[in-house]
Amino acid sequence: MNIGIRRFTRITFNHKVRLDFGDQQYEEQSICNLSLSGICVKGNFTRKKGDRCVVELHQSGEIGLSVEFQAKGVVAWVNLERIAIEFTEMEHESLIFLQTALLYQADDPMLLGTEFGRDVSFQVIDKDD
Repeated sequence: MNIGIRRFTRITFNHKVRLDFGDQQYEEQSICNLSLSGICVKGNFTRKKGDRCVVELHQSGEIGLSVEFQAKGVVAWVNLERIAIEFTEMEHESLIFLQTALLYQADDPMLLGTEFGRDVSFQVIDKDD
């Protein structure tokens, strides 16, 4: 877990993610870290700060449960090895998955849980919106 100067705790999250920029997709990218406000992804990206994308995580569980996480985001920064995406919008079900994943991986779940009461910088929408 890495807090640093960030507002929200970052956790290591060893899963693959898909980034869809509309004109270009990045499949099966490795996640560096994840927080309540965004995601950092390893790779060589030809994007710039401010570019908008959809972040998708699809995973089939060992007991038949599947994960469908999707969030809209904007590039916060990019370099030759990584890209950071700040979440701008996600459905309520994706927020629940994100909070659960963060708690499961946190060194101090009680401390991290206090962050859930803070205002997030993204919009949470219902599936019907």
